[in-house]
Amino acid sequence: MNDLNVIIADDHPIVLFGIRKSLEQIEWVNVVGEFEDSTALINSLSMLDANVLITDLSMPGDKYGDGITLIKYIKRHYPQLSIIVLTMKNNPAILSTVLDLDIAGIVLKQGAPTDLPKALAALQNGKKFTPESVTKLLEKISANGYGDKRLSPKESKVLRLFAEGFLVTEIAKKLNRSIKTISSQKKSAMMKLGVENDIALLNYLFSISMTPLDRE
Repeated sequence: MNDLNVIIADDHPIVLFGIRKSLEQIEWVNVVGEFEDSTALINSLSMLDANVLITDLSMPGDKYGDGITLIKYIKRHYPQLSIIVLTMKNNPAILSTVLDLDIAGIVLKQGAPTDLPKALAALQNGKKFTPESVTKLLEKISANGYGDKRLSPKESKVLRLFAEGFLVTEIAKKLNRSIKTISSQKKSAMMKLGVENDIALLNYLFSISMTPLDRE
């Protein structure tokens, strides 16, 4: 079995310490780098001999951002690096979108002590890892008819404006549509994404926010 050289990234020092201590118990895992922001992480990737990145989904760092944008950037520029996402978010829409990025695994922080070793073992065997806790969340929205993320152009426009801070009434005026139409399109989009309230919707929209780097 070949050793895995692992980089860990999380903006909380205590979490970094806990992950490192957990991984130190695995003989075939070597931690070769630790980072608390995405800028330092990206600037150091080319200098580290690593084949696995374990990263929090929410990372500070103005230059490269975080969330889906950061993961896409890393996959595009460092395709040889296997990525395991560590997150506290249990929003099914966000989890589903992260898994759609073809990463090596996803682990909820509350289950990290048990699930991280499992994710790395799966990676050693050429498999991807999704814990039962995440699978159950995704099954729940599927059973409720949620999870079809194919938004119409009009729905996408409404959500983009909503993420920018516009109210439904303001969006209706801006797009020259009725408040009822805008409200209906927003609700339809939320149903497709599997989110049940505005906070969950904003969390999802911010997690997939586009930046110029995301289009490089």
